[in-house]
Amino acid sequence: MNSIQKNSVLLILGVILIVSASLVFLFTAGKALLWPVAVVTPTPKPLYTPLAELSDSRPSKPCGSKQRDFQMGIAFPQWGPTAYGENDTKWLAELPDLQTQTAACWVEMPVLLYQASLISTTVTQGPSTPSVSSFNYGVHLAHALGLHIFVTPLLQVNGAQSWAGSIHFSTLAQEQQWFESYWQALKLYAITAAEAGVEQFAIGTEEEWLQKNAPDSLWKGLIANVRSVFPGTLTYNMNWTSLQQQPLAWMRNVNLKMIGVSAYLPIIGTPERVDPKQIFDLWKQTVKSALDNFSIALGEPIFISEIGFRNSADALYNSWESTSSAPPDPVEQAAACDAALANIIPDPHILGSFFWGWDDVGAFSLNGLQAATVIHTHYESLQA
Repeated sequence: MNSIQKNSVLLILGVILIVSASLVFLFTAGKALLWPVAVVTPTPKPLYTPLAELSDSRPSKPCGSKQRDFQMGIAFPQWGPTAYGENDTKWLAELPDLQTQTAACWVEMPVLLYQASLISTTVTQGPSTPSVSSFNYGVHLAHALGLHIFVTPLLQVNGAQSWAGSIHFSTLAQEQQWFESYWQALKLYAITAAEAGVEQFAIGTEEEWLQKNAPDSLWKGLIANVRSVFPGTLTYNMNWTSLQQQPLAWMRNVNLKMIGVSAYLPIIGTPERVDPKQIFDLWKQTVKSALDNFSIALGEPIFISEIGFRNSADALYNSWESTSSAPPDPVEQAAACDAALANIIPDPHILGSFFWGWDDVGAFSLNGLQAATVIHTHYESLQA
């Protein structure tokens, strides 16, 4: 074999070695691509705490007033089947914020029920009603944070007039049907509240026509039904428009510990801004006097089950309305809250206040505003 032939053979062998090595590399690299090394990613911790853990984490000494018997409350309404539940991210994240910003010791948890019209005798759950399981979780979370709980059933009527105070009937039979349907809609929430240790439960809210016109026997029957499953404090929450009337006999029922008032009384007659320095006296003359007179007529203290002021320059005008065309005015809102609490806290006729509301309540919202800081100052002073 001459030198040329030897070189050719060597060249061929070299090419074969290079190709073989390339094939081995591609094969092993391909396997690496097909079967990559597993990377262990830690499972993110869920935002919610499992219910079983919440049940065992309630503080031995929940928040409370050391100065006198006074319920320092904020309403935190949530709407929908998952409201208050483990998937309600706003409830989970903001309930601790509510405590930090306001120093509240009580949280009001509304449960919204429905009926089809003002003359319907059927009360049901609706699209904004929390499921019982979500409601139960929300109660346990609030308790785990050291809060006391006040449950308030609200009733929305479909149609142009949605206020429960306008529900009315023409016969006793219709009234009886309504009370029975209402109790059946409310019953499971009352049972769940009792099992979860809720401290306070309202039998109704602002059913103004019914409270005046339905027989006492129907109201006494409703009170007895709720008392049969709920051992805590029972209240009824009436609207401010009933303050000028004499308390009804059933309101003195031995099982009904307190009457609450939605205290949105008119303070001024025109939509204008009021000098913050004048609000204390205005509130004293218009609201405090009416609350005190009703308490005296009832023969026992009452509490404010709902009170709120818009973040608007006309916060004191038609204060029950959640919207206004006036510009935002957090200073006016804060001054109104300050004037109310400065009147309420020293008043022996009033045993508590629940501000509407923390969030998702239109211009009434307190979250992150000066009004929350004002409330914090007053509530914290009672805990010193």
